[in-house]
Amino acid sequence: MNSKLLFGSVALGLLFSAGCTKRFDTINQNPNQPDHINNEQLFLPSIIKNSVRNYSYISQFGASVIGDYYANQYNSGWDDAFTASQTEGSFLWNFFGVLRDVENFRILSNQKGDKNNEGVGLVLRSWMFQVMTDNYGDMPYSQAVQGKTSGIFHPAYDRQEDIYYALMDSLKRANTLLATGTDPINSDILMGGSALRWQEFANSLRLRLLMRMSNVTGAKIDVGAEMSAIAGDPSTYPVFNSYNDQAALQFLTDNGFEFPAYHNSPIGDYHLSTTLETNLKLLNDPRIAYFAMPTPASLGTGTPVYAGVPNGIGTSETTWNGGANNQSQEAPILMPVAGYSFSSPIAAQGMLMSCAEVQFILAEGKERGLITTGSDAETYYLKGIQDQFSYDSSRFALLTLPFPANITASPAYYSQPGVAYTGTTDEKLYKIRIQRWFSMFYTGFEGWSEWRRTGVPKETMIGPSSAIPEWPRRIRYPLSEQTVNTTNYNAAIAVQGPDDLVTRVWWNK
Repeated sequence: MNSKLLFGSVALGLLFSAGCTKRFDTINQNPNQPDHINNEQLFLPSIIKNSVRNYSYISQFGASVIGDYYANQYNSGWDDAFTASQTEGSFLWNFFGVLRDVENFRILSNQKGDKNNEGVGLVLRSWMFQVMTDNYGDMPYSQAVQGKTSGIFHPAYDRQEDIYYALMDSLKRANTLLATGTDPINSDILMGGSALRWQEFANSLRLRLLMRMSNVTGAKIDVGAEMSAIAGDPSTYPVFNSYNDQAALQFLTDNGFEFPAYHNSPIGDYHLSTTLETNLKLLNDPRIAYFAMPTPASLGTGTPVYAGVPNGIGTSETTWNGGANNQSQEAPILMPVAGYSFSSPIAAQGMLMSCAEVQFILAEGKERGLITTGSDAETYYLKGIQDQFSYDSSRFALLTLPFPANITASPAYYSQPGVAYTGTTDEKLYKIRIQRWFSMFYTGFEGWSEWRRTGVPKETMIGPSSAIPEWPRRIRYPLSEQTVNTTNYNAAIAVQGPDDLVTRVWWNK
C-alpha cells in the first residue's frame, strides 16, 4: 500500500476555497478520497505481501547461489550480477520502500495505543533491517525513513554494531507490547492475527541476532546471559516451537498471490550445487529429492539421479558432467507452471524464519556453554532435525510427482556417524551447523550469513571464474547511494572499509 495515502493532499481543497464566499470556513471532504488513514491495519497486508514476495523471489535465485545451495554461472563469478547497479533490487536495499509503510503503521499504532499492532510493526521493521545490515554492514538506520517526519532525505550511516543493539532493544519492546496488548490484528496474512506467534517471532529473531554476534570481541552486552534468559523463561520469551507456528507466508492460488516464480519461464540455468549435493549424499539424506529435481536423463527411468554443478566455473557449467541432461535443476516445489505439470502455486512458502533454525541456535548455544538454562544441546538438535523433516514433508506432499520420491527420515538416518550427537565439541558443532544450513534453504541470505560466521559448509569456495579472491563477505552499496547520498556514503566506507565484496561486516571480522 502506498504510504502517500496516509496524508492526502489539501491542494484541491485550497483551490476550491479560493473561489468561495468569505462565509466558507470549512473544506469539503470527499468520502471516497480520505486525507488520512485511521485504521493502521489497512497497511499490514500489503506490507507483508510486498516484502515477503520480494524476499522469496530473491531467495530462490541470487541468494540461493551466494548461499551455495544452487549453482549459476551468471552469479558465481561475482562480477556483473554483484555490481552497485544491481544491488538495490537484487539484494533487498529496496526494503526501504516498504519500511516507509511500516513506519506509518507503527506510528499510527502507537498513537492509538494499539500495543499488538505496534509490536507487529517493530518485528517487521527489525526483520527487514536485520536482513539488510547483514548484507551490507553499516547503513542508514536511526535517520532512515525519516523524510516525512523529520525532513531527513540524506540519512547518515549507523555502525552495524549499533544497529544490532538497537534491533534487539526493539525486539524486547515488541515482546512486551505483544504480551500485554488487547487490540486485534485483523489483517494479518502472515501469523493469522496471533499476537503469540508475533511474540515468538520477536524472540526467535533476537536469538538469531545474538548467535550471529556471539564471536564478537568486546560486545556491549552479555550474549550468553541474553540467550539464557530467553531459553530459560519460555512463558515470558516464547519462541517458535513447531513448524506450524513459524514465520512462513502461505501463498495462494489466486493470480498474483502464488509463489513468486510460479509464472516464470522454465528454469534452465540454476542447478543443484555440488556443495549441497555432497553434504546431502554424505548423510544419505532423502531430502535431496526436496532440494532438487532428478536429472532429465533419469526422469522416467524409475531410478532418479541427482547431480550437482560447482559454482564459479563460468561457461564450463553448461558442459559439466555431460551437460544439462545430467544436471539437477531447482527444487520441485519451486518449479514454474510452464513446462512442469506437477508444479504448485502454494507448495513453497515465503520463509522468514523456521522453528528448526531456532532449535539449532539453542543447540549451538548450549553446546558452546553460552546458554545455561533450558534443555540439553542434543534435545534441541534432534528437535530441529525432526521438525525440519516434518515441514519439508508437508510441503512436498502438495506435489504429485512423475518420479518416485520419499523424503522421510528412517531411524538409521539419526544413528549414522554424521548425524548422531556424538564426538568432540567441534564435531558436534559441525553437525548442528550443517543441519541449520539445510534448514535455511529458501530463507533469503541466511545460509550465506551463517557460512560467513561459521565456515559451514566447508566445501564453499570460489571457482576459477571468480572475479574476487574469496567467497563474498558482503554486498556493495547501491549506485544510488553513491550519487544521491554521497557524503554519508563516503563517510561510511571510510569507517567500514572499501565498498567491495570482500570487506567484512562487524560480526565477521
